[in-house]
Amino acid sequence: MTDTSTPLGATGLSTATVDSAFAAPATGAEAIARVRRALTAYQPGTALGEATSRALLAPLGLPFVPSRTADSADEAAAIAAVLAGPVVLKALSDEVIHKSDAGLVELGLVTAAQVRDAYGRLAARTRALGLTRPAIVVQPMADDGTDMFLGWVRDETFGPVVLVGMGGVTVELFRDVAHAVAPLSANDAARLLGSLACAPLLAGYRGRQAVDTTQFCRLVAAVGDLALALPEIADLDLNPVRILPDGTCLALDASAVLAARPAAGAARHPRAPLDLRPLTRPRSVAVIGASRDTAKPGGRVLRSLRRHGFPGAIHPVNPAGGEVGGLPAVTSLSALPVVPDLACIALPAAASVEAVRECVRLGVPAAIVYASGFGESGPEGSALDRELRDAVTGSGMLLCGPNTIGVVSSHHQMAATFSQAVDTFGLRPSGTCVIAQSGAVAGSLVSHELAHGYGIGDWVTVGNQSQLDVADYVSYYAGLDSTTCIALFLEGVADGPRFQQALETARTTQVPVVVYKTGVTAAGRRAVASHSGALAGSETAYRAVLERAGALQVPEMTALLEVAWVLGHTPRPSGRRVAVVTTSGGAGSATADLISMQDLKIATFGEATRAAFAGVLPSFANVDNPLDVTAEGAFTPGTLRTVLEAVSGDPGVDVVCVVLTSITGDDAVRVAQEIADAAGPGRPPLLVSWLVSRALAEDGMRLLAHQGIRVFTEPARMAAAAALLAKEASA
Repeated sequence: MTDTSTPLGATGLSTATVDSAFAAPATGAEAIARVRRALTAYQPGTALGEATSRALLAPLGLPFVPSRTADSADEAAAIAAVLAGPVVLKALSDEVIHKSDAGLVELGLVTAAQVRDAYGRLAARTRALGLTRPAIVVQPMADDGTDMFLGWVRDETFGPVVLVGMGGVTVELFRDVAHAVAPLSANDAARLLGSLACAPLLAGYRGRQAVDTTQFCRLVAAVGDLALALPEIADLDLNPVRILPDGTCLALDASAVLAARPAAGAARHPRAPLDLRPLTRPRSVAVIGASRDTAKPGGRVLRSLRRHGFPGAIHPVNPAGGEVGGLPAVTSLSALPVVPDLACIALPAAASVEAVRECVRLGVPAAIVYASGFGESGPEGSALDRELRDAVTGSGMLLCGPNTIGVVSSHHQMAATFSQAVDTFGLRPSGTCVIAQSGAVAGSLVSHELAHGYGIGDWVTVGNQSQLDVADYVSYYAGLDSTTCIALFLEGVADGPRFQQALETARTTQVPVVVYKTGVTAAGRRAVASHSGALAGSETAYRAVLERAGALQVPEMTALLEVAWVLGHTPRPSGRRVAVVTTSGGAGSATADLISMQDLKIATFGEATRAAFAGVLPSFANVDNPLDVTAEGAFTPGTLRTVLEAVSGDPGVDVVCVVLTSITGDDAVRVAQEIADAAGPGRPPLLVSWLVSRALAEDGMRLLAHQGIRVFTEPARMAAAAALLAKEASA
């Protein structure tokens, strides 16, 4: 290159210069084996920069932009001349992952002089940074296009999580990234792109040409397959992947982080849903450790079984014999004339293990171990936990716990628990099943539901899950005809694939799953060098798994059972048009705002509906939506019923939201009955927000609950519930 002012070329890299070998990543066994052998040369946990990542992954045919190493400024200029177009120079080192931040990238170089000068600047910069063995490479400058981010991060529970989003140096700033657990299809990838905030830009925002993402979606799916095939790589970033105007994809940069330790072993063998009826629907129960002292778990469990009317035989087991809790006790389990379906073991930890062994010897189908002091309490407890697992392994016996507060089945009048949550208001059956990893929290939530007049079908606290785990309970309850919704208080799962399998069972049986997940803050994320690690973490994997399975994650603990009730007991609307009927103009206006914020539509009443209001509402009433029946209308018997019947019969109304204010005492009961009378089969779903102190309208609120109508304390939560129902209906 003699004329240093001569442009290197008129255009940069285009589709024609993309090597056909980059058309699709190769996941063949031979290519994968070659890469895995090469990875053994590096220490676990090593961060790999662009040069090393490209060299290692080259056998897989990822669509990297061509790259040549230059050992001098003159060689860089010569390479640039061959490329015949604007070029990029980069200084590469595994010591620096984010090159732009370190000033190690020179863009848009057109002349030989520019290339030589850039080479000199990069060489000086690497010396200033003290980098060892850096490489300066020349790459053709890609044509303009749309830059995307593509990568994976490996989750210890669920395996690799694929991430996609808008790419470039701002990926962490805007955090517009979607996630899915591998494997995934090209269609799954397209749905991920559609969930991004930038999706309108890809679709052709304000007259811009739409981005052809077909090849990118295929690349996303292929990268997911690579993530499964290469467990040695914990994190991979391809950022950016440029989508050219014709849809061709080019990976302009890459980095990887190797796993710090071998990837977790294979999950437990998948198993078919277990029949948990001996645990949840027993015909007879033995309480081992039954006590006359109701302050002790053995006394509480026995009292709870009797108080709530368990229909089967109850056998107290106490070494002293005699009478316990008004029932004749036996001195040992073997002294019973028949083998019970369920053994409730209320003994200290070590004694509980021996009791479980006896249950196995006698062929007891199911047992609950309430004691703590196992895996959650240190080395001694962990040893006991192993003994407990060994005792039941291969026996066929079902084990709930240890460290559980028990199992409740309202449908079977069975409360094998020492919790006081069900003591005051008793058991009230419903289609909601609660599965919880925190007994105390779940008990508090259940007590609120029962106190407010709503029911709970079954309630299980899984404890330490020495045998049965969350997945077993989800699969079982999803298969029961009586289950309309599963509410899951989740801390974590040990076997990700089996948990996914359970969620798929619920999806297949069309049982909604609502999840409150603890530990979602950034404090639990791994600190790694890559973008993927900064954007992901175990909670990312949980969100991805739940979203793919159609499970709903709620952000507030107190919303768990509220949302579960709505999904499990409220009919789905036929559209998004909402009518607001209120006893206060101010409340109606505020609720209309909240409805609109949820992307719902304020319905327009038809002429027939308006005509039905004539002679019922005061002449000064505004008959538009939101509709204020006024204080006069609210306190006139029959008015609210007539109005709601007219609104519910309007073909332009899909959901009815009622907002009540200071209606109390006997009026509260009357108004509640009018609302219940106006609701029913074949009519739009009806939701109520009652703003008065609960103590002043308790009977009215409970009446609505007993009629299957949800009462919300805040209009915002009612509006969110209406939006959720509309979304579920359109899914």
